[in-house]
Amino acid sequence: MQHSKINGYDIHPKTRVLINVWAIGRNPDYWEKPDEFYPERFIDSSTDFRGQNFEFLPFGGGRRGCPGINMGIALVELAFSNLLYHFDWELPKGMKKEDINMDESSGLTVHMKSALHLVPINYNWQSEEKTG
Repeated sequence: MQHSKINGYDIHPKTRVLINVWAIGRNPDYWEKPDEFYPERFIDSSTDFRGQNFEFLPFGGGRRGCPGINMGIALVELAFSNLLYHFDWELPKGMKKEDINMDESSGLTVHMKSALHLVPINYNWQSEEKTG
């Protein structure tokens, strides 16, 4: 829309500028172990994946954002609900309900200070059918 200067480069009006979002998402200035699958990096982070944080744009952002973001989120929720449905979940050996730390960490979003660790137990459908 108007002449701009970014990092010493002249950007003239009506110039098409392409942003390499893939490279930004793997920038070691922003991320620890940027080339590794390391989902724990988001545990204490306020970074959002919906296009509000420019260091992480898996679905793009703004009006050019991915139209499939809602389907992607729905599929993750479906997979998670299947895990909940097909397994019984127990606390690790020796841990009681009273031992769970329910303290919250404040920030842009509220989340638990300590991660909840659970043990999946395969749900036995056959025993319920016989008794039920």
